[in-house]
Amino acid sequence: MTGRLVWGRDGGDWPNREHSRFVSAAGLRWHVQRMGTGPTLVLVHGTAASTHSWGGLMPHLAEHFSLVAMDLPGHGFSGPAPAYRLSLPGMARALDGLLGVLGV
Repeated sequence: MTGRLVWGRDGGDWPNREHSRFVSAAGLRWHVQRMGTGPTLVLVHGTAASTHSWGGLMPHLAEHFSLVAMDLPGHGFSGPAPAYRLSLPGMARALDGLLGVLGV
């Protein structure tokens, strides 16, 4: 596989696929997974990762929490952000925008 991930081509066996959806927020298209009930827990992956990082853990956490996991901009299936927004403050603002749209 080369280039960016494409949901229709690469998402067929993505962990927890049935909990995936795509959300527009902060001028970006985000891949988001939500599952579980209880207090909200937001899962944020590290650099060069994605929601795939939480694949095995999410079903266990979902027994006690309402989970929100996303692919950060330019990661996994989320769209890229302009270079000037790829700083830590830029990512934080984008994530804040997403969480606002999700009502978290």
